[in-house]
Amino acid sequence: MGKIRTFHYFRPREGGGRDFHPDELLRCDDFEIEVIDRFTGSLELFVIPVRCLGRMHEVLGELDLHASQEFFEHQCREVISVPEKHIDEQTGKGQVTFRVCFRDLPRSLASINARALVVLCLHPLAERDSAGKRNYRLAGYSHVNCFDYRDHPTGRVLPSYYYNLLRVSSYSENGKAIYRQCGMFATIFSIFDELTRINGVNVGYANFGRENRGMKRSMKTLSRLFGKGYNKFPVDSYIKINRLYRSRRWSRKLVDISGDEERVREFHERNVQARGGVLLHQYPTYESFREMFEGLRGYSRTSRIYMLPGKNGEMLAAALAINWGDYFSLTLENPRGFFKVVAALRITDRILWSTNSVGEVRNVERLWKGLAYLYETKHRVRLSLMMAQPGDPYARLKRSLLRDPFVYFTMYNRVEEYEALESSCRQDDGYIPIFTETPLT
Repeated sequence: MGKIRTFHYFRPREGGGRDFHPDELLRCDDFEIEVIDRFTGSLELFVIPVRCLGRMHEVLGELDLHASQEFFEHQCREVISVPEKHIDEQTGKGQVTFRVCFRDLPRSLASINARALVVLCLHPLAERDSAGKRNYRLAGYSHVNCFDYRDHPTGRVLPSYYYNLLRVSSYSENGKAIYRQCGMFATIFSIFDELTRINGVNVGYANFGRENRGMKRSMKTLSRLFGKGYNKFPVDSYIKINRLYRSRRWSRKLVDISGDEERVREFHERNVQARGGVLLHQYPTYESFREMFEGLRGYSRTSRIYMLPGKNGEMLAAALAINWGDYFSLTLENPRGFFKVVAALRITDRILWSTNSVGEVRNVERLWKGLAYLYETKHRVRLSLMMAQPGDPYARLKRSLLRDPFVYFTMYNRVEEYEALESSCRQDDGYIPIFTETPLT
C-alpha cells in the first residue's frame, strides 16, 4: 500500500483480560503496518487502554517525548473538539455542524466502555522542552470500543469493535491542514485493521456522518486496500425540545429501578427479546449490560433506569435515561433551518438520551414525555436526543423538525461468517437492522 510505520501497543503485562487494574504494569509490543498516508515526517503511533490514558506521561517520557500529562490532555481536547460536520460540502445538504467538548477525560469515557482502546498519532517536532524532551503535536485520535455481540448462526458471543471519536487535527500551515490532507484517517484505519488481526475480531463498525460522494469513495478505497467487506446502514437523529414535549402527569408515575436487581434484569431480558435478533446488539448478556450500567451510574449519578408501572406494578415501559450533559457540552456552529432556533435558545449544554426503551408504543411515548419533564425540571436538561432506523417500532414517536440523517457502516474480515450473520437478521422487507438504537460511545 505504501510506507511502513510502527505502532506501540500497550497492554496489561499479565493475562491481558478486560478486568485489569489501570495502575498495573503494562507491556509494550511493536507492530509494523503498511500505511498510505502522504505525510513525510515521522509519527509516533500508540494504542493504549482508555483507563491508562492518565498514564501517558510515563509512556511519553520513555520515548523521549514531552512527558507532561497536562500538555498531553490539552492536545487531546484540542483535537477531539474539532467541529463535526453533518453538511455535505459538495451538495450543500444538511443543517448542522457541531462541536463536542468532553468533560473529565478519560474517566468519563472509560465509565461507559472500560474495554476501549485509544489510538494516538503524534507528530514529533524539532524543538525540545525544558527537560530536553521532544515536543510534539497530536495529529490523530480515535477510540476502539470493544462490545460483544451474539453470532446468531452459531450462538457464540463474539467481540466487535466500535470505532468512535475518529478525529484528525485541523492544524494548518500556510492555509493548508497538513494532517487532514495527508491521509491520516487511512493510517488510523491501518491500525484498526491490525488490531482486528491481533485480537481475533471480525466486525468493526462506526458512524461515518452524512452520506456523500467522498464517504462512498473512502469506503470503497479502504475496503479494497485492507481486503475487507463492508455494508452501510441509514440512521436518523432527532432532537426534541423538552419544554414542548414534556408531561408532568407521566413524570409523576415514573419509578427509578436502578437499584432493583430483579427489575434491572427484567429490563435487560426484555431488551434481548426486542433487540436480540439485530445485527450487533451491544449487550447480549446480562453481565455485559450490568458492567456498563454500573460504570455509567458510578460516573453520572443522574443517569438511571426508569420504569412506567402498570396498575399491578408490572413494567409497562422502561428506558435507560442517560444525561449526556454529565459527559459533554455541545455547540452548534452555523446552523441551518430550525437548528438556528435551538442555537439561539442556548440550551444544548445538556441533552437527555432515553435509550434501550421497551414496552408498547403508547406506553413508551408516555415514558419519554415523563422523562423529558423529570430531567428538565430536576436536572435542567432542555433537549432529548432520539435515533431511529428502518424497522424501529418507535420511529414515529421520535420524529421532529430537528432531523439529522447519517450513515453507520460495518467492515469485516471473514466474509462467509459475516454474510451468514446478516442473512440471519434480514427482515421480510429485506432490511437488516444493525442496532435498532445506536450504540453507546
